[in-house]
Amino acid sequence: MSKSLRDQLMKAGLATKQQALQAKTSNKKKKKQAAKSGDMTDQEKRRVELEKERQAQAEKDRERNRQLEDERQRKALDAQVRQLIETNRLSRDGGEAEYKFVYENKIKKLYVTDEQLTKLERGLLALAVLGEDFLVIPAPVASKIAERKPEAIVMQNDKSGDLTEEEEDWYADYQIPDDLMW
Repeated sequence: MSKSLRDQLMKAGLATKQQALQAKTSNKKKKKQAAKSGDMTDQEKRRVELEKERQAQAEKDRERNRQLEDERQRKALDAQVRQLIETNRLSRDGGEAEYKFVYENKIKKLYVTDEQLTKLERGLLALAVLGEDFLVIPAPVASKIAERKPEAIVMQNDKSGDLTEEEEDWYADYQIPDDLMW
């Protein structure tokens, strides 16, 4: 078993027995005076400071862990959205019809097939952005993506905005040219 520091210093010849007793009594006197006056001893003050530092460090660690967890969840969400878009995108090969839409306050143009154009207008298809590419995806997939990350869906027409039968009959009197494009 190891000896106390006092015993080790006396054995090494660095302190005398009288110096050891004097240090011991002065420590006892300080403790008694601190207890009578209600003050904390240096040791108690240091212990309180260490506890405060420990609590502050634990709070910093919790905050850092929360930020890391948020970042991990955001990356997982981005990966899910990317996978949904890539696996469900429709090919636009041979598309000659222009489809214009607004993205970040700019009018963009995308070439799609005639069938895709009509489905986009009816709300059966939607446009999603992946990086800098605009991809055509089915509307049910677009709604799943919008739940996870709404900013990934560039354009999705609302089916509920269709005309009622009365409104359609009223417009039936007017012929719309086949080549009309906005």
